[in-house]
Amino acid sequence: MEKTGSFDTLIVYCHPWEGSFTHAVLEAAERGLDRADRSHELIDLYADGFEPAMRREELAGYSRGKVLDPLVAKYQDQLSCCHRLLLIFPIWWNDVPAMLRGWLDKVMLPGFSWEATGHGLQGTLQHIERVDAYTTSSNATSYMQERLGDGIQKTLLDATFWQLGCGKGYWHNLGSMDLTTADERAAWLSQVEEDMAGC
Repeated sequence: MEKTGSFDTLIVYCHPWEGSFTHAVLEAAERGLDRADRSHELIDLYADGFEPAMRREELAGYSRGKVLDPLVAKYQDQLSCCHRLLLIFPIWWNDVPAMLRGWLDKVMLPGFSWEATGHGLQGTLQHIERVDAYTTSSNATSYMQERLGDGIQKTLLDATFWQLGCGKGYWHNLGSMDLTTADERAAWLSQVEEDMAGC
């Protein structure tokens, strides 16, 4: 069922510096979505001044799904209206940045995104048909997959977002970022734009 005010893609962007390559990835993704005339909204966690640490008062109301942070309420509204989720972030120490981890902790509350069943969580975000994570890493992608546990694909996408009821998750990573050439980075940005334009 189409939700009132629904839109195609919600972008969750997590990087503190506008001059970063990660920001260039965001711009490429938005260009592609614009080319395809796909409606989208942006959550820029650093620009929003989001506070990722859960306060004592928030934890006290967690089991009831109580929202105290107005940004959390806004983010939940946006998540309720999108059909696709696009995550853009750098991989730091083989995982998501603390800011994005805090977003998951504070936004994905019981009663909003999942219900307890006694035999695993029952996710309630089935309207999100697909989750894509576009990342960069100093480690090679194959090394992260084969030696470091493949945490973005297996834990974030195939476990966490699967538990939340979302559709299939896809990880797209520019590995060995520190060793890439300008041409390789430009080619990857072009691929990001084409992915968004063609999806």
